[in-house]
Amino acid sequence: MALTRHVCQGDSSAVVWASGDVDTNVAETFRDMMLSVMRRHSPSLLLDLSGVSFMDCAGLRALLMTRRMAAMRGGSVCLIAESPAVHRIIDLLGVRDVFPVREQLAELSAVLLSLLGGAELYHYQSGTASLLTW
Repeated sequence: MALTRHVCQGDSSAVVWASGDVDTNVAETFRDMMLSVMRRHSPSLLLDLSGVSFMDCAGLRALLMTRRMAAMRGGSVCLIAESPAVHRIIDLLGVRDVFPVREQLAELSAVLLSLLGGAELYHYQSGTASLLTW
């Protein structure tokens, strides 16, 4: 499944919704996409990974590298939602303390995505970007 992401700029962070597979084939692309968001929007990311259908160790490494790059820029990475695949790899490799899910923000993420009518939402798929206006 193709990796896609949507980005919405907030006051002090960017909300990123990712979907698709984050595996060995696209882990570097995922990391580069997140770095692009940090450069363009904010070094602090709120990630909704509930649409990620598969994540392997390379995908988790890309997520950890994203966290390190954010910290180097004075930002942070927080998970606000995760799919069962993301939950499984994080727990299996014992990095839950690094990526706790901010459960209280998961509902907000879903509401925000559904209420973005008229707002600017950046859509990225496999290295291409376009501005969507709903």
